[in-house]
Amino acid sequence: MFTEELNYIEEARIREAAKVLLDNLPDYFYKIPASSTGKYHPDFASGDGGLVRHTKVAVRIAYEMFNDESITAAYSKNEKDLMMISLMLHDGLKSG
Repeated sequence: MFTEELNYIEEARIREAAKVLLDNLPDYFYKIPASSTGKYHPDFASGDGGLVRHTKVAVRIAYEMFNDESITAAYSKNEKDLMMISLMLHDGLKSG
């Protein structure tokens, strides 16, 4: 489900770690909306699979930003890769 986003990660070791972590997310991650109320997320993140759509958009925005010359030089390849993983997993566990 995150094939394109995983390909944004340059370091193979980090990409493989991201695959393992994504495979271990709870099943509900792939089914629930990004928000129960919709108050803090756009409409596309609502409904079944909304959390995945929200996550994919967040990763894509980071990818586009990292391709901007004014931003990309500020971070190492590993830092960018780790930020990508962080975005992919940032809503992976819900408390409560």
